[in-house]
Amino acid sequence: MDVMRSKFAAQMHYEFSIPTNADKVPASPDWLHEVKYDGYRMMLIREQDCVRLISTGGYDWARRFPRIVAAARMLRQSHFIIDGEAVVLGSRRRLRLRRTA
Repeated sequence: MDVMRSKFAAQMHYEFSIPTNADKVPASPDWLHEVKYDGYRMMLIREQDCVRLISTGGYDWARRFPRIVAAARMLRQSHFIIDGEAVVLGSRRRLRLRRTA
């Protein structure tokens, strides 16, 4: 597994956008914000049919999150990167931490 980690970590050309806590949402239209859920920070990279889901540790977790990979393949664009938090929401839109492990 360390070989896979070092392989993907060495190929990374982008840095993760790690969110920071704030007391209130920025008011300026120049700012983007997101709700901070507690899950796994991932960078989804799609290059044609190849979809990788890279963790902050450099591991490809595509096999652990097949629904995210399938959703990425359904998008029209064939080259993109999405940086975000992989979480599982329950039926009432509540976070289910045990399901992410």
